[in-house]
Amino acid sequence: MKKPKILLYSHDTYGLGHLRRSLSIAGQIAHDLPQASQLLLTGSMVAGAFSLPPRLDLIKLPALSKRSSGRYKARALPLTLRQTILWRQEMILHAVDAFKPDLVLVDKAAAGVQGEMLPALHHLRACAPQTRLVLGMRDIEDSPEATRREWQEQGIAHLHAHTYDAILLYGERAFFDPVTAYGMSAAAAGKLISCGYLRRAAPARPAAEVRRELGIDDRPLHVATVGGGGDGFEILKTYLEMLGQGAPPPVHSLLVTGPMMAQAKRQALRRLAAGLPVSFMEFTADLDSYLAAADLVISMAGYNSVCEILSLGKRSLLIPRGHTRAEQRIRATLLAERGLAHLLPPEALTPANLRQAIDAAQHGPPPAATLNLNGLENISRAISGLLHPEAVYRPPSRLQRGVVMQGLNGAGAVQPAPAI
Repeated sequence: MKKPKILLYSHDTYGLGHLRRSLSIAGQIAHDLPQASQLLLTGSMVAGAFSLPPRLDLIKLPALSKRSSGRYKARALPLTLRQTILWRQEMILHAVDAFKPDLVLVDKAAAGVQGEMLPALHHLRACAPQTRLVLGMRDIEDSPEATRREWQEQGIAHLHAHTYDAILLYGERAFFDPVTAYGMSAAAAGKLISCGYLRRAAPARPAAEVRRELGIDDRPLHVATVGGGGDGFEILKTYLEMLGQGAPPPVHSLLVTGPMMAQAKRQALRRLAAGLPVSFMEFTADLDSYLAAADLVISMAGYNSVCEILSLGKRSLLIPRGHTRAEQRIRATLLAERGLAHLLPPEALTPANLRQAIDAAQHGPPPAATLNLNGLENISRAISGLLHPEAVYRPPSRLQRGVVMQGLNGAGAVQPAPAI
């Protein structure tokens, strides 16, 4: 049997979610398809900080960043946006031509950022029609109105229906149905495979080791994390202001600022934290170990952050991003409605409201609802089926389902359930 070659595209402009999601999927593929070779194209500035699965190499694209307005620019190089995109286009096309993948998995952006994947997609459709083109779609893109408008303006609906061979939904239609919300065509809906959410691997280190590292003994630990950090300053600033008002609560706090937070803002946070029981961390590839040791997680509501929290069964307070896209607000609201998290809307973020929300979250019951967390296994299974259509392949309706189960000493644990 031919050894398959898989190319993954992760544009990465604002946070770490796309890269981390792609690496998790690549790791599952490496486990399930040990003969496969994988190549990851990414614009992330911290791609080299993560350990790579076996038989995976990566190509670093010139980095882009996204302003709070949603507009892109070159992150570090003295180039215009057009120059940067053209350069990235050429690199992507050359990688596709040299690597000759059997399957291409594009994360979220069907056309690539600013349409940079289109030349490669057109090339593959014309010159390598046997290559399977697969789009990975996170659970929620944006509000229905904004998403429909964006898909219409950028020709995304046409790509769904006529270019991609399959669309892997990293979520559940019972939780949020993109077919209905975004008006996907019958052709696109017929390609949609609902895979479930991406369960994180078990933490690399035990909680006791993490707590010893932080020197906190048996005190409660709160971990506040803001993803890449590009827009998380106000959350951490308000958290520190809360701690500084009145007697600080008998907890230790770990603040993870993210590698994309400006140095001046990180310094301002450290000044606010003077004399408070607070530790700081800019970035760690082992965030899961710290979250697993936490008694409460305060976080934005990005896809990866939510998957980590759900995988660990942690009590959490979600403060979604308040601009650019409605994705985080929708996700956090739906999770709160199902008893999977507590929610503090960004417009209500004040020290007093934050203290009240944290008190409710840390003393409330642990997450009690269920979600399918076998996304990685189901994504790998779907990719295997696309690579080897001659093999027996279970249809989407029978993909394995995993749920968050409660009841073991109040902690959450992921248990596989029979296929449905």
